[in-house]
Amino acid sequence: MPEVTSHAPGTPSWFELSTTDEKGAMEFYSAIFGWVDDPQPIYENWSYHMQKLNGLEAAAIYQQQAEERKLGVPPHWNTYFSVTNVDESVARVQQAGGSLLFGPMDVFAAGRMAMLQDRQGAAFAVWQAEGHIGCRVKGEPGAIMWNELMTSDQTDATEFYTGLLGLGSGSMEGPMEYTLLKVSGDDVAGVMQITEGMGPVPPNWMVYFGVANVDDTTSQAEALGAIVLVPGTDIPGVGRFATIQDPEGAVFGMFTHA
Repeated sequence: MPEVTSHAPGTPSWFELSTTDEKGAMEFYSAIFGWVDDPQPIYENWSYHMQKLNGLEAAAIYQQQAEERKLGVPPHWNTYFSVTNVDESVARVQQAGGSLLFGPMDVFAAGRMAMLQDRQGAAFAVWQAEGHIGCRVKGEPGAIMWNELMTSDQTDATEFYTGLLGLGSGSMEGPMEYTLLKVSGDDVAGVMQITEGMGPVPPNWMVYFGVANVDDTTSQAEALGAIVLVPGTDIPGVGRFATIQDPEGAVFGMFTHA
């Protein structure tokens, strides 16, 4: 895949792992995705670990801060959406009934961000790029492949994000109702209703990373201490996916195209 040089507004553009064991997490994801660590010192004894795939930024890993731990926030993946103006996006979220978790704030010369929560409680971030566009590799093994909102109100959540980010929407054919979010006609994310059969799943944005073979990588992840939540499952005509909980507890997905 060619290098990604920009992200259109409304596109999921950056992905970071907040973890309780950054060293263990880096070893785990390096083993299954081939990531190479490029640490960026931020404060004394604290770095933001850019993870590179073939020399290009794919994601980031950082040690969870004390404030999050005190609030009982588990290890998790964050999804950032590109916007042209973070402050305006924050105002629209609050007007639409969402919440501001923290920010807006400048991240040195990299850009400006805010962490938000939608009306159902799913957390997400918005990113106004300056020196850092977000991921520079996408859609291949070891890189982000798909983003999916699992929500308690699919219709309302779709309305919220299309209004906030200027996205289009459509439906994907299949045995269950699945909404596609679109930028200039291209599918960029999905919205899925949480059902009783899924258990106690809170509304959340899920990240899926590409792998060459879902079943092989699932076995590798399990051998490294991960828990398989959903084993390799086919989506007819689309591909195969699995859902994994990493050794520290963060949940993510893996995907191979059909």
